[in-house]
Amino acid sequence: MPTTLSRPPTSPSRSERAAVWLAFALACRPVEPTAEAAEHVPADMSQSASAAPSGLPDFAELAGRMSPSVVSVVSALPPEGRKDRRPRRGVGSGMVVREDGQVLTNQHVIAGAMSFAIQYDDGTRVAARLVHGDPALDLALLAPEVAGPARLPVRLSEHRPRPGEWTMAIGHPFGLGDTVTVGVISGLGRDHDDLGRPEDLDPDGVWSFIQTDASINLGNSGGPLVDLSGEVVGLTTAVRSDGQGVAFAVPAPMARKFLAEVRAHGRFRHARLGVDVGEVDERPAVRVLRVSPGGPAARGGLLPGDLILAIAEVPIARVSELAYHSRLSGVGVPLVLAVQRGPTQLTVEIVPDEAPIAE
Repeated sequence: MPTTLSRPPTSPSRSERAAVWLAFALACRPVEPTAEAAEHVPADMSQSASAAPSGLPDFAELAGRMSPSVVSVVSALPPEGRKDRRPRRGVGSGMVVREDGQVLTNQHVIAGAMSFAIQYDDGTRVAARLVHGDPALDLALLAPEVAGPARLPVRLSEHRPRPGEWTMAIGHPFGLGDTVTVGVISGLGRDHDDLGRPEDLDPDGVWSFIQTDASINLGNSGGPLVDLSGEVVGLTTAVRSDGQGVAFAVPAPMARKFLAEVRAHGRFRHARLGVDVGEVDERPAVRVLRVSPGGPAARGGLLPGDLILAIAEVPIARVSELAYHSRLSGVGVPLVLAVQRGPTQLTVEIVPDEAPIAE
C-alpha cells in the first residue's frame, strides 16, 4: 500500500487517505546546516548523551539540549471550497540551521501555501519567506522576515548512520508542540517505491531515505532525527501507515549539500551523467541502456550495455542510488565508476554537468 506524507489537520486528500503519508500536519521539512553554521555550534551541542542510571542513554538530557532549535512551520493554505473562505492552517516542523535564524524543512510542508511563519518554543511567531525549495529533494530553506529569539543552529552529520543505532525524532505532531520519540535506525537507501509511491513526492526525485522505527506523525515533517551525540542524521519526512514503526527521513548529507549549494549558487544544481539506466535481476548493479551523445558519460567512455557496480566506491544496486550519489557529489566533481564490460572490470571517470532547469 502507499506511503503517507504527514500533513495538517484538514480535509484529507487522496494521498492522505492512502496508506502512505508525509509527516506534515500541514507540515514543514528539515535540511542540513551549512558549514558556516557548523563552525558556530558550541561543543555542548554535539556532546554524547550520558548514560542514564538504567544503562540506557540519557534521552531527557538530549531532548532538552536539542528541542530549542526545533520550530513549528505554520502555513496559510487556500480555502479549497470552505464556505467562509478562510485559509486552512497547516503545521509542520523545521530546524534552525544558521545563526541568522534560517530554518530547514521539507518542501512539501510549505507547498501551495499563501504565506508561512516560524514559531519558536517560547510561542514567538514571525513571518518567513522562502529562500529556496526543491521538490526533487523535498527540502526547503526559510528565512525569518524579522529576527526571532536566538537559537543555536543544529549540526548536520556528515556520516551515514548504521542500522541498529539509537535515534530520536523531535517535532510538533498535530500542532501539539515539542514532542520527542525514540527508536533505532532500521534501514538505509529506501526509495520512492519503498515508501509506496506517495503522490506528494516527485517519483523522479532523488531519494535514498533513512528508515527508522521512532514514532513519526502528522506535523513531524521537517523535524530532526538525531543521534546520541546530538547531530542531525536526517529530516523526518514520511510514514507508511500500512505498517507500524516504518518512518522515513531525508539523509543529513543531502541536506548539507542542499544548504551549501543554495549558499553558493542560490539554488540546488542537479548533476547530470547523461545516461539512461535500468536495474538488473541477476546481480546488484545497474545497466547502461543509453548514452547521450556528447554528454558526461559519453566523454568518460561509458557504453550501452555496461554494468555500473559502484560510484565513488559505494556499491550501486538501484537506479535511485546512482541518482542520489551523483547529486550528492555535485556538478563538476569527478566521479569514479566501477564498471563491468563483458568479462572485464574497469573504472570510468565522469565529470557531471548541470541538468537543465525545468521550466
